[in-house]
Amino acid sequence: MRNFRIFLMLAFAYSAIILLGFLLCVGLIRSPLLDNIDILFYRGVAVAAIGALLMLLILGVLLRRLMLEPATLVGAVALSLAFNICFLITFPVTFDRSITIFLLARIERQDGQLDARGLQRVYVQEYLGDMRQIDRRIEEQSLSGNIRVEQGRIHITAQGRRLLTGGRIVGGWFGADPRFVTAPAPSPSNH
Repeated sequence: MRNFRIFLMLAFAYSAIILLGFLLCVGLIRSPLLDNIDILFYRGVAVAAIGALLMLLILGVLLRRLMLEPATLVGAVALSLAFNICFLITFPVTFDRSITIFLLARIERQDGQLDARGLQRVYVQEYLGDMRQIDRRIEEQSLSGNIRVEQGRIHITAQGRRLLTGGRIVGGWFGADPRFVTAPAPSPSNH
């Protein structure tokens, strides 16, 4: 019975710290903190790390009152950080970047009015045209250091090549569609 109580206490502590960390992360991301970081993923990771540090400091001060071992506190905060980053990548970042989500929203807006060609026109006109998503990606990848733009021409950097290599390896592990990380060989020009 004593072991079961300890188990319940640890489960409650971990759950409470994960929930507290999530709420803190959402609060911080909604605040003006790091508003100067335009890329949601980078801002989210930085906010999650700041939140984890704040939790370690605050909960560390309250350690005796909480009746937790330091290792439990560190483990729970680390799990909270991992949860927050996984949530960030799985939901907000995916929603921010997903072509599928964009298309679903347009299908919802014009429910039953579009066929495949109409949806393709909406995608090209709105997503690529009006929303300038190619320009956004160029800017983000340039800021990330994966490409550089010189005299209007886009060049991949060594970092960008490493990212693609890593993407090919990890994608291969999970059976991801290789067409997204492997460029077809250039076709010979007829000029």
